[in-house]
Amino acid sequence: MGRNDDMRIAKVALAFAAAVVCAPAAFACDGKAEVEAAFVKQQKQPWRTEILTKAPDGADQLQRFDFQPPDKMYRKASARGESVETIGIGQSAWGNQGDGAGWEVLEARQATLVTAHIEEAFAPPRVMADFNCLGDVTFEGKAYRAYQTTPEKIESGDMLARTIYVDSDTGLPAYNIVGAPDGSGDPMVRSTYSYPTDIRIEKP
Repeated sequence: MGRNDDMRIAKVALAFAAAVVCAPAAFACDGKAEVEAAFVKQQKQPWRTEILTKAPDGADQLQRFDFQPPDKMYRKASARGESVETIGIGQSAWGNQGDGAGWEVLEARQATLVTAHIEEAFAPPRVMADFNCLGDVTFEGKAYRAYQTTPEKIESGDMLARTIYVDSDTGLPAYNIVGAPDGSGDPMVRSTYSYPTDIRIEKP
């Protein structure tokens, strides 16, 4: 689901959150199939992904991606008070480095990376991990259908799991989270999905 270094972060379409109540027992369902179905449905309309990550030095980086089917993407990455913007439409791409020069056509190598990211975003979703069904879970004051991978220990000794929250009313992904299985601690990466009806991506 889902490339320069910034785009590798975006490829991790996952997120953490601190205020989450997770049901400890798994419910009977095909978690992988249900998660995949939610992301397939996501592609049927424009959507926005906002990804908050923490760098090793603790600094926050916020990336916003707007996707407009079948082949349009807008990206804005902000960190340490600076922002970089990218627009990709089909095989063409433009960048705005925030240095006052405005929008410029990207060189072939950079445009190829943007195109590859767009193709990946609109490719048929294929969920590779197995997900346990947590049932209805309250996250930040709202009930969602939740799915979680089996927790794994990382080099630091912490246990991490991926948790995906699907809106029960729409069947669309709402959050994609990797962090402590019980939601404790600060998030490493937090992806929030929304579905604005006014997303319009045009050539700058």
